[in-house]
Amino acid sequence: MRAELIYNPFGGQVVSRHELENVVAFLNRCGWEVTCTETHAPMEATVLARRAVARGSQVVIAAGGDGTVSEVANGMVHTDAALGVLPMGTTNSWAMQFGIPALNPMSPGTNVVKFFAGLEERMARSFPASYNRKILLDAARVLVEGQTVAVDVGEVAGRYFLMWAGIGLDAAVVKSVSLREKRALGAWAYILNAIEATYRSHSSDVSLSLDGKEMRTSTPLIVVSNIQLYGGVMALGAKARVNDGKLDVCIFKGHGVFSFAQHAVRVLSHRHMHDPKIEYHQCSEIVVDATPPMPVHLDAEPATRTPVAIRTVPSALRAIVPRNAPRSLFAP
Repeated sequence: MRAELIYNPFGGQVVSRHELENVVAFLNRCGWEVTCTETHAPMEATVLARRAVARGSQVVIAAGGDGTVSEVANGMVHTDAALGVLPMGTTNSWAMQFGIPALNPMSPGTNVVKFFAGLEERMARSFPASYNRKILLDAARVLVEGQTVAVDVGEVAGRYFLMWAGIGLDAAVVKSVSLREKRALGAWAYILNAIEATYRSHSSDVSLSLDGKEMRTSTPLIVVSNIQLYGGVMALGAKARVNDGKLDVCIFKGHGVFSFAQHAVRVLSHRHMHDPKIEYHQCSEIVVDATPPMPVHLDAEPATRTPVAIRTVPSALRAIVPRNAPRSLFAP
């Protein structure tokens, strides 16, 4: 198996290069031929993935967080190469959704693991035992032993997303979180900034077209999902399937800390599908216009502002997932 591993050294989770060397050595022992490449600029992973496919790589491995996974996928849509994932980011939603071994971003122990990984990097040597090493090697085993499936992607003006497009409040939060905050606080950086942002949040008057059905509403936040988990934590897109040709749209009503706390509780308790202040739709094409305009993120990376048109591209990407990936993620 010929593969290229694309590593983001600036991701939110510090991982020793020694750990990557262990992963490459494991894959080589399994008969793979692996080339490693580091990114040095935003969106470079897309260019590197495209080049890897052109050179004949059968698998392109995204070693990083959700942003890196999304960038690599953008270079692989409509090709025969398969996307593999080594979860090493602040949040690892794609990996956690499918059961690929990954550090839980909300676990206090994750920061301890990251501390020792950073210590290894600064010392330029590896410790005899490492929990992070075990996680990455377990994720590498999925690459060797897993199954390759065709999954949908979402598309906005020629740019693809694997997981979500967020419109409004969460896009503003994504833009506000710095790399320094992500490295220091992990996923908590998003949560703390979100709490602060809700105090300043306000609704926009929004016009939507959902598969041609027109509607108007007032909302501070719309999330368009291709997977069920949001941020690796909340099952926001409860009905989402990665191969059904549909995107799942959640429209949140109300604004302010109290309103969003209620929404969070209902989502975490899986009761948001029956909440009259949360509208849930499934469709293939979504057009959103808003007054005032709302920011948009794709897979937790700032992208554009409304007006925006979003569509599904069915079965456009091949991805390696565990053989025991949840069946609920796939259409019958």
